[in-house]
Amino acid sequence: MQINAHDRVPMMVFLLGSLVSGSVFAADSPSPLDPPQAPAAAARKSKPLVPPKVKSAAGDNSSTDPGVGKTPAEDKKGATPPEYKRPNRWGLTAGGSQRKDWVTGKNRWDLHEHYNAKKMLGMPEWLNGMLEQRTRYETFDVPWQRGQTGGQYQIPLQTVLWLEANYAGFRAGFEFWDARQFGAEPTYTLNNTMVNVADFTQIYGAYATQNLAETGLGFEAIAGRQTMEFGSRRLVARNVFRNTTNAFTGLKLRVREGEGAWQIYPFAMVPVVRLPEDKAQLLNNDWAWDQEQEGTVFTGFFAETQALPWDIRGELYLYYLDEDERSARNRQLFTPGFRVFRNAKKGEFDFEGESIAQTGTSRVNALSRQLDHEAYMQHIQFGYTFDLPWDPRFVVQYDYATGGTNGSGTTTNSFDTLYGARRWEYGPTGIWGPFARNNINTPGARLFVVPHRDVTSFLAYRAWWMADSKALWQPAGLIDPTGRSGDFMGQTVEFAIRWDAHDNISLEGGWNCLIKGDFARNAPGAPTNHDNVNYFYAQTELRF
Repeated sequence: MQINAHDRVPMMVFLLGSLVSGSVFAADSPSPLDPPQAPAAAARKSKPLVPPKVKSAAGDNSSTDPGVGKTPAEDKKGATPPEYKRPNRWGLTAGGSQRKDWVTGKNRWDLHEHYNAKKMLGMPEWLNGMLEQRTRYETFDVPWQRGQTGGQYQIPLQTVLWLEANYAGFRAGFEFWDARQFGAEPTYTLNNTMVNVADFTQIYGAYATQNLAETGLGFEAIAGRQTMEFGSRRLVARNVFRNTTNAFTGLKLRVREGEGAWQIYPFAMVPVVRLPEDKAQLLNNDWAWDQEQEGTVFTGFFAETQALPWDIRGELYLYYLDEDERSARNRQLFTPGFRVFRNAKKGEFDFEGESIAQTGTSRVNALSRQLDHEAYMQHIQFGYTFDLPWDPRFVVQYDYATGGTNGSGTTTNSFDTLYGARRWEYGPTGIWGPFARNNINTPGARLFVVPHRDVTSFLAYRAWWMADSKALWQPAGLIDPTGRSGDFMGQTVEFAIRWDAHDNISLEGGWNCLIKGDFARNAPGAPTNHDNVNYFYAQTELRF
């Protein structure tokens, strides 16, 4: 159904109304709007673990580069602007539980904490907590998926409460996550990445020390339900733009060399299934307890080093996913990979390369037969940060991920991104997300700027070809087994801007345009409206 302008909620009125009415409260190469998480490096120390003191600005407890000035123009050459650091700050989503690195004793990113729950409620030193609320309006005007006949819109709401108690290196906590939507209709795209009402994403116990058995090694163990995030976030991520997030139940360990030269994370988990899954229930924001995925194991290790020459960092990992045969895709996948990169520095070049292989067995759906699985994915990018007042950074990127099957149909080459995220590379997800890490051959470029310490923005362009013209364009649900529709899906242009307006309030907005290619217009089942698709979003995040 085509949505008329008068049917949509005006974005600015909606956002201003949410701020004025008090109806919401606050407790990627990454985009500065959606930075990936990575553990911070810290000096080797042997001291008891205590919660960070409340600060109004970055200090000794922060990992901010000492060459960073009060304004971007004052950043020194060779310094990493905090907006380009991994991470510089959390994106517009719940992040309270992720901020403190208990092994290094430092915060992973800075928050100006004039107003927070700990200070204003007089919480004791052993207790930490945060309440966070995000409201977003998103819409697109022209159909692009199979079965769509018009534009769509949605108002996703995300409210998250996190509490954690700690004593002498031990801690226990929970994260209660409420993700719901308003505005969706029965014909709209809707699934459990958008709705997960009133459930626990984390209930955990943990222990951390900066000097394990007087060896000088840092150590951490986390047991229970938890979220995970490793490296580039392409395979395992805590979602930022998406309204819900991935969760797992099990054990994760971390061992870190005292000075941060290397660290390793072994883990063994059972993925958590978000419930309900039925579309009618999601439309009504119905509630059901999430459950562990029965008979499924996700295990492996992730290792990283900062000891390579020329300030280069490296990562090596192996993941194994073994699903129960009753699951729809029945995946038994080994996924090894490695990544090398150099962080952005003012007046210097940076780069990133990641290679991922995948082998095992899987099936397309519950009704199809089991196939051998052989796939791979490659990411390459080069960037340069200019020694200019706004810290402009220009990046060229290339991604390739296999798709389809071999000639005999006995082996699938469809790359599986496991539990990864994609917003910072491929554009907003939510009701949008036309491209995924599957069956793509895509070069692109981005320009980032930092006009003010509280304002970041970027402009991006990508061209999208299929790796296999006879395979599925996965997010759109379109396929031409003959290959006659071509392999060019189209082009995307994106602009986004973020403003941290106050200590507890952040605002972000963006536009993404899909310029349809031959395949998007001519594939069997493609929407008959061949116009370009414009997606807009605006969102606020409040923290307390």
